[in-house]
Amino acid sequence: MNSIWEKRMPLAAGLISHSAQGYLGCHTPGHKQGRGALPEWRRLLGDRVFQLDLTELPGLDNLHDSQGIIREAEEAAAAYFGARRTFFLINGATAGILAVIMAKSRPGSKVVLPRTSHQAVIHGLILSGAQPVYLPVRSSAELGLPGHVTEAELNACLAGLGEEALVVLLHPNYYGLAGEMRGQVAAARRHNCAVLADEAHGAHFCTSSLFPIPALEAGADFAVQSAHKVLGSFTQTAFLHCRLENDLERVRELLRIVQSSSPSYLLMASLDAARCQCQTGKEGWEAAARLGEKLRLRISRLPGVLAPGEELLQTPGAAEYDPTRLVVNISGLRITGFEAAEWLRRRRKILVEMADLQNLVFILGPADGEQEADILLEGLGAMAASCSAGGCKERRGHPDPLRLPVPRQAMTPRDAFFAPHSPVEWEHACGKIAAELIAPYPPGTPVICPGEMIREEALDFLKEWEAAGGVWPGKSRGAIKIVTGS
Repeated sequence: MNSIWEKRMPLAAGLISHSAQGYLGCHTPGHKQGRGALPEWRRLLGDRVFQLDLTELPGLDNLHDSQGIIREAEEAAAAYFGARRTFFLINGATAGILAVIMAKSRPGSKVVLPRTSHQAVIHGLILSGAQPVYLPVRSSAELGLPGHVTEAELNACLAGLGEEALVVLLHPNYYGLAGEMRGQVAAARRHNCAVLADEAHGAHFCTSSLFPIPALEAGADFAVQSAHKVLGSFTQTAFLHCRLENDLERVRELLRIVQSSSPSYLLMASLDAARCQCQTGKEGWEAAARLGEKLRLRISRLPGVLAPGEELLQTPGAAEYDPTRLVVNISGLRITGFEAAEWLRRRRKILVEMADLQNLVFILGPADGEQEADILLEGLGAMAASCSAGGCKERRGHPDPLRLPVPRQAMTPRDAFFAPHSPVEWEHACGKIAAELIAPYPPGTPVICPGEMIREEALDFLKEWEAAGGVWPGKSRGAIKIVTGS
């Protein structure tokens, strides 16, 4: 075996070594290392994929009680990312968020979180029974971008709370904006609160000082990273990093509940490889960061288009930004981001990471170079020219979910979710208690959370959002679930 595997990727090396032994596999998975796979499927993927898609066999360790090659791979990740302990996640960053929330809270205890938190955090509240304390987040009206909670705002909230709580921080948000992470963590420390950083989009921050400070370096107790979002691992893989020894056994127990008992070794090995590539790829990430800044300047010369750089820091609460998360504001073209994304897909075969009413978001990485940059720039230029020639509609108003007041919490998310509920038409929902989460995507900011009194402002926003071309999970039902009798 090539020593590069053993030295750099212990989990991948173990799988390669096992497959070279020539075993007759009379165990799961049912494709029998390819012998039982659909021939067309096997020819498409190649033999190696099936040979390495293994299960808990002698020498291959066990994710839920790792002592061998999985533990070695997790320890290599912990050493690189600066954690006391790292757990591999094969049910996405969601699994790590759920496990930490349940480990650090209980029914009735407080979890402090920004209103822009991912839906997985709300799901963690449902499972734990904790009481949410939502922090309002302001947005940039000019750019249509959500900001962050400041250190002062968080400190004031915790001071008024008068009890210890779990604090969940978003670092960065979907648009690559990061808040005052060191200050936020310091505020939590002053009130003896643990900090969970949802760092789903920031797994690459440790590669260079050109990126925002990594959450663990800023002092967060836990950081969850979606390695598949920007690193090279397979979809639905993530890391959970723990900075301290406390709660490790409890977190491990809860991961057994929220993760599969039959984890994919291909997914886990891809995490091992992603860490290795990240660890050895500083130059590639720094090149991607420089490319992002260069593209910002070139794109901003196009009529009606702005790719903000330093302007991003005018967003309330924003202290840093990820240069590889390219935000392109197209509001000057009198179209929505949804329409712009569709134009690029149809006319230039360019797929964006995300579009909202005012912006497009592109993710850059070491795989992108001048050729990709030129294609992107040409596509945006052609779109801008089309709009200038009268090919686009009149600009519409842009509803902003962050301008909505935080609703009154009448029940905990758990109590509301599990209470008897019934669907009602939207026009009859005002004043009722919501039994479900309504979070228009993108970017997924909650408008209505379980247990909240449904306000008229929220319903009006959803009507505007739908009229502008936005959607949300559950919209197709034509009704909203409310707590029966509320």
